[in-house]
Order: sequence, then structure tokens, then C-alpha cells
Amino acid sequence: MATNLIKTTEGTPIVWADTTDYSNTLTGLSRTAQIDLTSIATTAARQGAKVDLGATRAQRYIVYVGIEMDVAPASNTLVEFRFGESPHATAGNANPGGMSGADAAYTGTAGDALEDSIHALRFIGSLVMTADAATVVQYGVVGILEDPMRYVMPLVINRTAQAFEGNATEMLVALIPLNDDIQASA
Repeated sequence: MATNLIKTTEGTPIVWADTTDYSNTLTGLSRTAQIDLTSIATTAARQGAKVDLGATRAQRYIVYVGIEMDVAPASNTLVEFRFGESPHATAGNANPGGMSGADAAYTGTAGDALEDSIHALRFIGSLVMTADAATVVQYGVVGILEDPMRYVMPLVINRTAQAFEGNATEMLVALIPLNDDIQASA
């Protein structure tokens, strides 16, 4: 009796990185959208450009990141990742939490501080940092973005008590589509 198997294949990644610094030498992931994570101070946040996932898109995306610190943080400190989602293609329209839809510092809405505004964004996860500094890029999967709206923007919050590296050569936020592939087996 034939049965159907559902297997997962990875689609083409969407990669937020800095256009002036980023090198895909270590990851092989090519930059497709803008975010500059250079020298992000502790407790500061940075938002990336709004991206169109397409009218037809994956239901799930791996969120894979790379962060490099300037000075070694204490072990087990965090870099937090959230996503803002929007039904509108225009950068500044219909964004949650006061996101601009462009690569920029993020401080929250005019009436709310960062810590209040981020609750309007989808929490994905945190990269747990080791006590390593410059030249050691810390990579990891921080979570899965499920059932996203068509337009998305990442938010990165530094909670390490140290600043990010002074260049963004290896730093990135990537969405890797997980596509369900139905296969008949004999």
C-alpha cells in the first residue's frame, strides 16, 4: 500500500545584513535585505528593512543569526530577536510597535519606551552568548517564525551589557523557509 510522506526542504534564505560590511564567507548565506548591527550598545535595539515574503510563502521559517561582540560579555547573557509583521508593502505603513520598516535604531513608539513597545512584536527567541569577544562570531538558531504575515521586519535587542563589534562583517539575521514536500512512497 502506498503512503504519502511529508518531508521538509529548505527554501531560499532571506538574509538581513549590512550592505557595506557583510561577507558571506563563513555562512554561505547571501545578503538580501538591510540591517546594520555595527556597535549596537547594551540595551539598544536595531530594526531591519521590511521584506516581502510573497503572496505564497512557507508556513515556517528557521531564524538563524550571527552576532559578534566587541568586548566579551558575561556568559549566558542574551541577544533578543523579535519580528514585526505587516499587511502593507510600504515601509512605514501598518507596522506594529512603531517600527519604521527601514534599517534604523529602534526606541519604540513616541508614547512608549522600548520595553513597552516590543510587546507588539512577535518574540522569536534569544541567542545565549558565551564570554567571547571580537573574532568569535556566535551563531545559532533562535527559534521558528510560524504563519507570518506577508511583510516582516526583524528587531535585534542587545541585552549583554557589552556593545556589538565595530563592524558588521559576519553579523546577520536570516529567515530560512521550511517547505513541506509531500512524497508518495511505495
